[in-house]
Amino acid sequence: MNNKTEVKIEMRNEYTPVEVEVKIPVCSLEDTIKRLEQDGFCLAGTCREEDVYYNSAHYDLREHDKALRIRRVTDLDTGKTRAEFNCKGPKLDQVSVSRMELEMHLETPEILERILEELTFLPVPCAVRKTRFTYTRGRVTVAVDRVEGLGNYLELEIIGQGEEQRPACLKEIEAVMKELGYEQKDTIRIFYLSMLQKKEKSGTVEVIFNEEENLRYEYSISMEGLGDCPVH
Repeated sequence: MNNKTEVKIEMRNEYTPVEVEVKIPVCSLEDTIKRLEQDGFCLAGTCREEDVYYNSAHYDLREHDKALRIRRVTDLDTGKTRAEFNCKGPKLDQVSVSRMELEMHLETPEILERILEELTFLPVPCAVRKTRFTYTRGRVTVAVDRVEGLGNYLELEIIGQGEEQRPACLKEIEAVMKELGYEQKDTIRIFYLSMLQKKEKSGTVEVIFNEEENLRYEYSISMEGLGDCPVH
């Protein structure tokens, strides 16, 4: 007589957070911040971030368009520090950098670093360091970033609860972009880590603009770390 009971576990992912985001290179942080404040965005905080990414020879996250990251954050207003662990899935469309994102706060990031290394997930040599000014209006979060070695960028983001919310979130972000004077063709689909790695190898960064042709071209990074950017 077989007394084994089969237990079926159903994975419910309809509420998995989806980071709906676009990224735009900008020339002037001051002008960008002024425009945000004129359009009713409020400063939520200023911080310094250092991102260390992990990868493994046994499971190459780059090949799967995924990312594992430990981020250390220093609040420049209070001096307090915190750390978080992020897991990001593949890009979800051809017009943004929207991805599934799972995040947890870390009390002792050093322990997780040891765990990852025991599992052969090692830190990628190139860390991403930036100063971030965070603005909010409604459910839209705007990060104005000064990235070491790369220049200035604008990220517009909404965290949606599930994939079904992504189209509406993206539409809302596109409306804010137009309000700020940007178009879809101004956005890029390459991440800071990839830009820094490419800069280390060749001194150039590949930028993917979101036109119908998915146009690709390369622009040079100047000595100051600033690339081509929309002028508004």
